[in-house]
Amino acid sequence: MGSIVLDLQQEVISQDCDIVNALRKAHLIAVKLGLEEFDKWICNELNGYQSKDLCPNYRKIHSTLMALNPHYGWVQAVITSPELENEICEHSVKQSVSEIIALVNSNGDTLGISCSGTEIDCFNKIFDNPLPTQFVYHISKASVTDIVEKVKNTLLEWTLKLEKEGILGENMAFNEKEKEQAKSIPQTINNYYGSTNVVNGTASNSPIVAGNNNTVSITKEDLCNELSKIADEIKNTNEISTDDIETALELLSDIRDKIDCDKKPSIIKSGLVGLRDFLITAGGGLTANLLATLITRL
Repeated sequence: MGSIVLDLQQEVISQDCDIVNALRKAHLIAVKLGLEEFDKWICNELNGYQSKDLCPNYRKIHSTLMALNPHYGWVQAVITSPELENEICEHSVKQSVSEIIALVNSNGDTLGISCSGTEIDCFNKIFDNPLPTQFVYHISKASVTDIVEKVKNTLLEWTLKLEKEGILGENMAFNEKEKEQAKSIPQTINNYYGSTNVVNGTASNSPIVAGNNNTVSITKEDLCNELSKIADEIKNTNEISTDDIETALELLSDIRDKIDCDKKPSIIKSGLVGLRDFLITAGGGLTANLLATLITRL
């Protein structure tokens, strides 16, 4: 048999890497070398983290809060405060690597995280909803997949440090010199995966912008159809007063005039943003959500 450290190194860089098996092999190495702190991280990745406070930074991801509109289904909830959005939408993924892989292999481009009853009650108060509304967090599969890649990077860098110190584990055994040398190897995992940023997830109802200030990713006909739906929503809403409904419809009429005059998308977008902000101020949070989704397409 050869070196278990080099075997692990080869497995991690393989295109068909079985990350769960690689972690088990890493667990074996860490135990044999007496690297208790590093082995805690390995076991957490294999079995899942007990609390979000124990999760490394690369397991912190950004979600999109979605609200269930009775007419249009799930729409993005508009959170005007960046600080509040970070507080609400940042999540620490506690699931084991095997669970994460199963989620990644499921259907769809996004994953849903259920909100607790307490969270739903809180959100209904924040958005001042006249009727109870369901909420759910959406996260992109790309952000979850990145967690697995960070684990691979950590294992690879760890094996490179072991190799550099001459710690190879020939025939799956380590001599006393190797065990002594292992004490000089950092056991804090942020020495291995490097800096990481919170990954922003993209919800399925929030299309990626495919235009610029002069071109749009939505046709004029589709835009007008969407505005007609929003007009019906404004007319039938119980969220805002009759006076605010009239003002909102006037703002919407002004936007339609700009569309008829073939104004630049940036001007139309500015009008939509103004209408959205007015609705939020007036208390029409759910109707404003529809505009937020439409704005992303300009």
